Amino acid sequence: MPDETILSDDFLHELISVGEVDILIGVPTYNNAATVGPLLRALDDAVLRTFARERVVVVNADGGSRDGTPEALVAQPLDDHQGAHGLIQLRTVHRITAHYRGQPSSAMALRTILAAADLLSAKSCAVLSPTSAHVTAEWIEHLVRPTFRDAFDYVAPLYRRNRHDGLLIRQALYPFGRAAYGRRVRELHAEDFGFSGAFASHCLAHDAWHQHAVQQGPATWMALESLSGGFKVCQAFLGAKSRSESTTDGDAVSVIQRSAGTMLWCLDTNPASWRDKTGSEPVPTFGPDHEFSDEPARTNKKRLFELFRNGVNELTPILSQILHPETLAAVQTAATGEAGNLRFEDNLWVRVLYDFAASYHRTVISRDHLLQVFTPLYRGRVCSVLGAQRSLSGEQIEQSTEALCLEFERLKPYLLERWEAGS
Repeated sequence: MPDETILSDDFLHELISVGEVDILIGVPTYNNAATVGPLLRALDDAVLRTFARERVVVVNADGGSRDGTPEALVAQPLDDHQGAHGLIQLRTVHRITAHYRGQPSSAMALRTILAAADLLSAKSCAVLSPTSAHVTAEWIEHLVRPTFRDAFDYVAPLYRRNRHDGLLIRQALYPFGRAAYGRRVRELHAEDFGFSGAFASHCLAHDAWHQHAVQQGPATWMALESLSGGFKVCQAFLGAKSRSESTTDGDAVSVIQRSAGTMLWCLDTNPASWRDKTGSEPVPTFGPDHEFSDEPARTNKKRLFELFRNGVNELTPILSQILHPETLAAVQTAATGEAGNLRFEDNLWVRVLYDFAASYHRTVISRDHLLQVFTPLYRGRVCSVLGAQRSLSGEQIEQSTEALCLEFERLKPYLLERWEAGS
């Protein structure tokens, strides 16, 4: 049963009036009135085309919007009779909105959605971000169908990205998670994902919700929980992803905390789930596992290099506590010169990440501070990658990503060695 203390009485009454459902679509919002409309139209289309016979509920978990987001979500008419394709909706699609308690919080929003799924005994669920551009009916179908038709527990999204986007995922989260857990799930920091009702109940009952790392990155935690818990996981290609998630800007620290910080916490709290894994295996994938677009994008490599160089120079006393002496010396060497000739090689980058993971485990310094110290090194790696991949094709970029993943797997014994040092 869900933790009813997080559900208001009015919300509980609305859920009870709906009864059991087949599919639950969760939409966490906070002042998204301007963007929620296209998502609802895509949902309408998906229900008419694919789930016309199923009992569907849309649950909006709102963080106290002041722009009329919940009202817009509930008020926008849903065609209950016939859609654009001449298809007929056979069941009522319910829409419920709830203001969860406290400040706007992605963790509280997700927990509210999980509690609703558990209470309604939903078979399949999906969470969709109202800020995701280009949402289509296919997105919703591809996230829901694997859990509804094929008994998967977790569905990670795959996107068509600009070659300059998703670098934190491609350069750190994917290769590190792949080497650690032995399964090739690319998007471990996702805003749009699917999951079974059983997995929703599992996560809801977990005692991790009061942990800072889970509150920072609840969706990342759910993805990693599906891997560490041995659940049936797959990937589904959705389509184009907007550039709003770029991690080369000033928000890099918060993005790293919400993703890399959560991953390091998961590794630290459950080492038995990953220590003995060697190599990696693919997971079932619906559609292509990667696509790149060539839209022009502005990246200030000179600024990235300056932030990297200044960070290394200013933080050397702290980095000396985190990095192996040889690794620190190599980083300092990389920080000399100019942006155009920076070479932050794969082998060095992997050792940096593994040193940070081991230092997180040993709490060498405050964990939040550790992630802040990591940020300038990440910017250095991004600067190097942007230069090295400037003239590469999409397939050549994919080959370089695969080479990096294999280096993470090859050097996993180094992680274990550093993990044990000083323990």
